[in-house]
Amino acid sequence: EIRDKLQEWSTVYSDFAKVSTSQEMFGLPRAGSTEDCPFDDTVEGCNNYVLEIQDYLVHPPNSPSAQLLPEVLWSGALHGNERVGPTSVMEASWLLLQAADCEAKPRLDKKKKQPPPHNNDDNNDDDAWTLEIEQAHKCRRELQSKGIGDIERQWLARLVTTRRIIVVPTANALGYYRNQRTEGSIDPNRDFPFDIQDPRVCMQTIAGRTLNELFRKHIFQLSLTFHGGMEVIGYEWGAPTYLDHLSPDHVAQDQIARSYSDYGGSFATSPQYSYGTMNDLVYYVRGGMEDWAYAGSWDTDRVLPCEPTTFGGYPTAKTIYDDSMLRTFNMLVETSNQKEPRESTLGNSQDVLNRHTPGNGHVSRNIRLALLAAEMVEPHVSIVAVEDLVLSDDIIPLQKRDRDTCQSSSTDTVMVAAHNTKVKIQWTVGGAFTIDETSLFVGNWNDVESLDCHVGLQSEVKSWTGLKNQLQQVKATSASRGSTYYSPAGAIPDPQQTTLAKHTKGPVFETFVDTSGYAKGDELVVIAMAKVDQNWKTQPTNIKPNLPPTSHVVNARTNTAWQHQNTESGHRVTGRLEWISVPLTLVIGDYEMEEGGTQADGRLMVKAYELSNRFGQTTGYNMGGISPSGSTSPSSSSSQVPLLDYHRYLGVMAALALAVTITIGFHKYRAKVTHQRLVNELYDEEHEFTYSQKNGNYVDDDDDDDDDDD
Repeated sequence: EIRDKLQEWSTVYSDFAKVSTSQEMFGLPRAGSTEDCPFDDTVEGCNNYVLEIQDYLVHPPNSPSAQLLPEVLWSGALHGNERVGPTSVMEASWLLLQAADCEAKPRLDKKKKQPPPHNNDDNNDDDAWTLEIEQAHKCRRELQSKGIGDIERQWLARLVTTRRIIVVPTANALGYYRNQRTEGSIDPNRDFPFDIQDPRVCMQTIAGRTLNELFRKHIFQLSLTFHGGMEVIGYEWGAPTYLDHLSPDHVAQDQIARSYSDYGGSFATSPQYSYGTMNDLVYYVRGGMEDWAYAGSWDTDRVLPCEPTTFGGYPTAKTIYDDSMLRTFNMLVETSNQKEPRESTLGNSQDVLNRHTPGNGHVSRNIRLALLAAEMVEPHVSIVAVEDLVLSDDIIPLQKRDRDTCQSSSTDTVMVAAHNTKVKIQWTVGGAFTIDETSLFVGNWNDVESLDCHVGLQSEVKSWTGLKNQLQQVKATSASRGSTYYSPAGAIPDPQQTTLAKHTKGPVFETFVDTSGYAKGDELVVIAMAKVDQNWKTQPTNIKPNLPPTSHVVNARTNTAWQHQNTESGHRVTGRLEWISVPLTLVIGDYEMEEGGTQADGRLMVKAYELSNRFGQTTGYNMGGISPSGSTSPSSSSSQVPLLDYHRYLGVMAALALAVTITIGFHKYRAKVTHQRLVNELYDEEHEFTYSQKNGNYVDDDDDDDDDDD
């Protein structure tokens, strides 16, 4: 059941998952009688469970960085008999938690820092680190067997460690238990104080109050509310006051809804979701959650403070909102024509992030919709390769990123040959659709004042504004504009036209950094920057009210004057135009690499080593990242430069840096053995699980019988 699974996750993934109820958090009553939800061990009624997904080590509760996390809400079932939503949000949550937990391994804080002298005791620290490595490999191959490779795992982990996701699997807990639409006799999706005419007919349900309290506590930018009975994605407007009019944020809403439809895809019994305004594609309602969440803070003429009498009443002040609480894109997802579709149409988990998967179905595609909402809530930029050497890590969960660690453990570090004065850097952009501008900024770490590595957070705005004036801007030699993987046009510049085709789905921008002015041993800071989605500021002619865009998600990336804070929790949204990557540290190596040879254009073939690979097992510097098969020798254009050569030269570098004698042959042997072992571990196992619904409850079916995959 949902409760048991949530409680299990709060224990197994305690660094990422916190579980509570609206009764515990807000003191709300329970809906129902002694015969309802007996598993809750309460006197009577049903608890309303809430899952919070967040990297609590990186962003401790109530810390400055926690207050700045972009927030997303998933509501599984406001109507209790519409069953796809709860299963979808539960499975999406589990996938996030598995990926983040796996990507956090191996934990560097579990690695022995310095061996004590003359220690004859058992090597417990070494054993712990070996176990950590083994667990990291095991969880990666388990995810790989489900179609979650390195790209997908790192993407999911990024979502967990750079966002806060609030999941309410069954907001209408009583209706879900009874498998009926309403909570008692009241429809929760007519229970919100927007465009209503009687203050007594709102906040009558515990479902409505649960969501109301969550919106009062948080500052959601994107939200999904899952329903059933149609196959539509709807957005504003859906209220009778605004028939035949569009919202002030129509351009962004339409683009996001289209991306949900595209990424959801189709399957044999269901086409792609239609998308458009709720007034056009569904029907208008008074008291709907969607319009309330979008406009309750600024369209105050449409909001009435509630005066319900149910459950002993509800304070009127709870439906008086500040200027920041309700500016959310809360899109309606009508998941399926049947409120409880046949099990054979739900889909399965294999390759679930691929919209073209043969196992697509109602649950599979709504897992992707939920994850895409978490992706689109905030833009992000990542440096992915140096001299075609793919960096092994993106953002690592559970690894603190603050001012003290920004130059060291929180960033990728790559050493390049001293005489390689034109260093190729490649980067990508996500969390957006249109990339209006992107470039690199480079400087000497010694010349840089403090920099906060809480990547993507609004806390960077002030520090970045001052920092970029200390750095040199390097424009992209490829295109400086483009689009992301989730845009209608797809990723532009196309990663398939680069050596990174197997290592990123996003667009690949590149340029060359001139290092001729730096000395051996210098450490450079390299930051990628992007400006995105500026077309969201545009508006069609028939909007109402006649206002500029009013939502947090639009203004956060288009309006530097946007400053909003939730007065109850302190959670904030700050507008900005430029989004930056985690800094890359580029070290000018104290070595020459003449034996690397040259390419046809005169550049050295092999000239970069990653020093920050957590899986490195050499003395001193760590073994490099993944080497794409792109560089070729001019004497043999068909031969590829093997990964072995990177490790071989790494041996030379480590010997010079640490003054130890490590032979080239040893590194060739170690690299070959390590690489082959990793390949064997990643592909020697398969695993599948399916989705099913039994007796009205959520069930995770971990059955390996291939006959049950559909």
